[in-house]
Amino acid sequence: MEMAGESILQSALAEEAQLDAQLASMDGAMDEDTFEALRQKRKIQMQKQLRKDADMRQCGHGRYSELTDTKEFFQAAKKSQRMVVHFYRGVTPRCEIVDKHFEKLAHDHVECRFVKLNAEKNPYLVEKFGIILLPTMVLIKDGKTEHAIHGFDEFGGTDDFTTDVAALVLAAHGMLNPEKINMDAADDLAEGNVGGVNAISMTISSSSHARLEDSDDDFDMDGFDDDGK
Repeated sequence: MEMAGESILQSALAEEAQLDAQLASMDGAMDEDTFEALRQKRKIQMQKQLRKDADMRQCGHGRYSELTDTKEFFQAAKKSQRMVVHFYRGVTPRCEIVDKHFEKLAHDHVECRFVKLNAEKNPYLVEKFGIILLPTMVLIKDGKTEHAIHGFDEFGGTDDFTTDVAALVLAAHGMLNPEKINMDAADDLAEGNVGGVNAISMTISSSSHARLEDSDDDFDMDGFDDDGK
């Protein structure tokens, strides 16, 4: 957390210096009072954003972490406005690909929390979200499931998609702030192969863990306690 705080501070200082330079270049077009008023307004905005980022980091944003059970999942979903949940199975190559990208995205996009859940150890959530393919990434916004990404089709249908492509797709679903996105990734995505889901099937042994109907995919947290009941 100390290192993260230092990183935020350095970023803020660099942004402030850049703003000063931009305002200085406009110096001839405004008087000193206007210049100072704009500068103070921007500083207040930056301070608010720093406090907001710090609060989100306290809730687990800024790092890619694993949730262990249903109770921890519900607690996390209620605390974060935006959260991406990677349902995985251990030692699975394509799940490891998601891990690699989410590690980077969690660090760069504090506005969204990135977590993972072992699908085999959380059958209740697997049932509720209708998960039959791994990896599946469930997108949660304001306590409700916004969308689910099954396999890599949306990332171009290939295993070697870039982190920028993943960010672009998540931003399109409203999970990441678009001003932070490298829009050049759209060209890579357009060239992708979308011929298959590029995922592995998940075998569910019990009939009680079968796929839910689509109407159950909109999973509202408000009606459940921290144990998911």
